[in-house]
Amino acid sequence: MSYVEKILGTNEKILARTRTHFFVLFGRIFKEVLILAVLIVGYIAVTKALQKEQVFFFEIAFIVVAVIVLISMLVDFLRWSNEEYMVTTRRVIHSSGVMSKKVLDSSLSKINDVILEQSWLGRILNYGTIRILTASDEVINALPKIYGPIAFKHAMLEAKAQFEPLAAPAAPVVSPTQLLEELAKLKERGMITEEEYEEKRKEILKRI
Repeated sequence: MSYVEKILGTNEKILARTRTHFFVLFGRIFKEVLILAVLIVGYIAVTKALQKEQVFFFEIAFIVVAVIVLISMLVDFLRWSNEEYMVTTRRVIHSSGVMSKKVLDSSLSKINDVILEQSWLGRILNYGTIRILTASDEVINALPKIYGPIAFKHAMLEAKAQFEPLAAPAAPVVSPTQLLEELAKLKERGMITEEEYEEKRKEILKRI
C-alpha cells in the first residue's frame, strides 16, 4: 500500500493517477549524463597518456566522482518517481518527497475552474500544466508538466460534478384555477369562513 492510499478517507477512491512527464526527469539528469560522458572520455584519454603507476590515482578520482554523479541521478529519479498527482472522489492530491512526505490537497468543492496549458511540444509528447482556481481566481494548486493532462482534467471535472450535491427540484407551478378549486374545497369543508374565502379569491384573481 502506497503512502497516499494510507491517508485516504473512508470510502474514498482514487479515480485518476499520474506524475510529471519522463521528459522532466530527463531534463533533471541531463547534466549528470554529460558529466559521466566527460568522465569516460577523460578516463580513456588519461589511461592512454600516463603510465600504469600514475593511472591508479586518477582511477580512484574518476570512481569517486562517478559514484557521486550516479547517486545524484538516483536521487533525482527517486524524487521524480515519488511525486504523484491523483484525483479521488473527494479531492485532488499532490504528494511529493522520498523520506519526508508533503501532501497538498485541493477539495473538489473549492474548485471553480481548471486551466490547461500545453505547448506544441507538450501536445506531441502528451504533457502539460494544470492550474486549479478557486472562486476568487486564486491558484490553489499547480500541476506542472504532468503526463496525460487532458485525461487528468476530464477525470477531475467528472469527479467534481459527481461530488457536488444535486440541485433541489423546482417547486411545481400551481395555476390560479387550481388555487381557486382548492380554495372552494376548503370553504365546502368549513375550514375557512365566507369572508376568508372572498378575500383569498380576490387575491388569486389579481394574479391573473
